Parts: sequence; structure tokens; C-alpha cells
Amino acid sequence: MGNIKKSINVAESMASLPYDEFMGDLRNRYTLRLAILEIVEAAVSIGLHILREKQEAEKIESYSETIEKLVEIGVVSAEVGDEVVKLVGLRNLIAHRYWEVDDSRIYREARGSGLEIIKRFVREVEERVLGD
Repeated sequence: MGNIKKSINVAESMASLPYDEFMGDLRNRYTLRLAILEIVEAAVSIGLHILREKQEAEKIESYSETIEKLVEIGVVSAEVGDEVVKLVGLRNLIAHRYWEVDDSRIYREARGSGLEIIKRFVREVEERVLGD
């Protein structure tokens, strides 16, 4: 869980910048993009680890399926799962079609519910699997 929490902190620091400062420096935009990639990949890695332990990882072929299976077996709530699947889509856009990325939208979503949903994902996994 340490990696995902570190990436959340990085994303929060970028999203806390004033809009003009964030958009005015390409490094800020790329840092937020990378943090989102790392967050989603860490969430999926955590999910796959849990599914393997529960012998539920067969036939998982995508990031989205990993999250959907976590919802199915009750590791995360449907609301959190649906929102994380949306973040998987954003991750795919960043990773594969970078020329279409709207950094101002990513900034707004990170400041809005985007990072909060990942925090909820972490809390639900910790509570339901790790017993924290």
C-alpha cells in the first residue's frame, strides 16, 4: 500500500497548485499524469494480489476486469469500483493516446473526486482484506 499512498501524495501536491501555476509548467502536468498512472497500476496490482490469494484471478484479462472482480467478491464497493474503472480508462488514455490528454480536465478531476475515490479504494481494501 505504500506505493499507492506515495503516488496519491504526489498527485495531491500537483492538484493543490493554483490552476495557472499547474498549467504553466509542463513538468507539473507530466508529474500528475505519471502519478495517475502509478496510482491505477498500484491499485490493479493490489487487486491482482488479493484475487490470486483468493484463487479468483483466473480469466482476468484487463485492469478493468480486476477491479470489477474485486467488486464482485466484496473487496470494494460498487461505487468505488465503478469510479476506479473510470480511472483505468484515464490511465489508458494517458498511456496510449497522450496527444489527446486534456491536462486541465485531469487537474479538475484530481481536485474533485478523483483522488478521493482512490483513498476510499485504499480504505476499503485495508478494512475488508487487511483488517486495519
